[in-house]
Amino acid sequence: MSKIYFFNGWGMDKNLLNPVKNSTEYNIEIINFPYDIDKNSIDKDDILIGYSFGVYYLNKFLSENKNLKYKKAIGINGLPETIGKFGINEKMFNITLDTLNEENLEKFLINMDIDNSFCKSDKSFDEIRNELQFFKDNYEIIDNHIDFYYVGKNDRIIPGNKLEKYCQNYNLAYKLIECGHYPFSYFKDFKNILEI
Repeated sequence: MSKIYFFNGWGMDKNLLNPVKNSTEYNIEIINFPYDIDKNSIDKDDILIGYSFGVYYLNKFLSENKNLKYKKAIGINGLPETIGKFGINEKMFNITLDTLNEENLEKFLINMDIDNSFCKSDKSFDEIRNELQFFKDNYEIIDNHIDFYYVGKNDRIIPGNKLEKYCQNYNLAYKLIECGHYPFSYFKDFKNILEI
């Protein structure tokens, strides 16, 4: 059976997808930080999906495996140029990292526009902070390898209007969706994500 490889967002784990049904013919394989994945496990009929920072890591994986055969790569509320003019303001990113504590992490989740369907990660605060530090220390801008983008119109984490400009600037296919950074109040089933 073919798979959907889901590259998860910062600080997230399998719990993120608890509210999402899967009525597709694909099995879901969740890839969390540090995004270790065996490229030989990917088949030409598989679909790759990145969410939030997972879009960056999916794109990085594709840039490092240019001969990989797969069906398509989809980004949701994220982009390869995560920090900068099309993504998160660098100063804002650094402030988030420098002031990160458990209280601010809660505020961050609220800014994601989560709702009652959101299932919190089981990761520890230190694990989550170390992920963000790792991202900053290893960040580089990489050319786009994603085929299609979903852009949350009300996204306040990776601003929807900036992600839309990124897609327009590089002539990339995208669709605006009615949600904030958290997309699973909009997407209730993986089949909805594949309807492009």
